[in-house]
Amino acid sequence: MPKAVIMLADNDIARAYHALVIALSARALGYEVHLFATGLGALIFSRRPRSRLIGLPLLASLYIRWKMRKIGAKRLEELAAECLRSGVYVYVDEPVTKMLGVTPMDGVAVAGSLTFLALARDADLVLAF
Repeated sequence: MPKAVIMLADNDIARAYHALVIALSARALGYEVHLFATGLGALIFSRRPRSRLIGLPLLASLYIRWKMRKIGAKRLEELAAECLRSGVYVYVDEPVTKMLGVTPMDGVAVAGSLTFLALARDADLVLAF
């Protein structure tokens, strides 16, 4: 089975959305998918997800959510849960969890850069968002 490793290292909500969609698409194509979230992206996978904080002021975030709902797009929290249900291996950055006081949701591992590098070394596809 081909392996994809995806790094969500940006605090932008659009990049987070694309990283999750790519992870789900790769999983649907039969890839073993490992998704690493660092920075504010780790908040998406916390027990109390807070995607509103990622990269946009409140009004801009509300506008984007309204537009996404209008076209039928899923929210980041829904995509995150779908990733876990579909078998995507999700990791949040250990220093970030300590710094932000984030408790990862069930099914999310806490890992560091060595885990990412070990998986990326043998991956068929490595993407960064």
